[in-house]
Amino acid sequence: MTQHTRQEAKALGLNKCYGSACTKHPELEGFRWVSGACVECARELLRKNRAANPEKTQENRKKSNLKIAEQRKPGGSKHKEKIAYDAQYRKENKDRCRATIVAWSAKNPEKVKLYATKTKANNKGKVNAHTVKRRLAKINRTPKWLTADDHWMIEQAYELAALRTKLFGFAWHVDHVLPLQGKLVSGFHTPYNLQVIPGADNVRKSNTFEAVVT
Repeated sequence: MTQHTRQEAKALGLNKCYGSACTKHPELEGFRWVSGACVECARELLRKNRAANPEKTQENRKKSNLKIAEQRKPGGSKHKEKIAYDAQYRKENKDRCRATIVAWSAKNPEKVKLYATKTKANNKGKVNAHTVKRRLAKINRTPKWLTADDHWMIEQAYELAALRTKLFGFAWHVDHVLPLQGKLVSGFHTPYNLQVIPGADNVRKSNTFEAVVT
């Protein structure tokens, strides 16, 4: 890391610089705020003040969050930055984001249902088009050679998804391991191509095929 002096940091628009070493924190090698305060000393003072004034701290935090939320709204000064940051974060932390969504969905089943209902109500055209497309895909990808036992196994998969949804309190879907409408590979609507997984995982997976390398 380049050790800029206070003057260099100011010229570059940075908020931190390097100066004389702090007697309390010599290991930081003079890492300071441009104002002159040692970075760690300033943090310790901030933590001390917050602990001594919890109500004021909470009030200031609310004000700060409201200001940030206003800036991040569509049309706000930091809206585009937030979108770019979120997209990059999700790209670099796929597993962590998925785990967070699954955990939140499990704790907030009613909110998940409400969100799904609102989304469908606000996008009736897209929902209807997707439903028709999905239904046709199932019909076209259902082999005529399936036996009565095969059809029974398919029904059991959907019953299992409904049962798990009821037991766990969040949505479980019947997913096609090889997607019916995949771009690179497509599977059939058969019991051997079905798996019951959390709805959040199914939505994330979409029409992709996730190969497991052993």
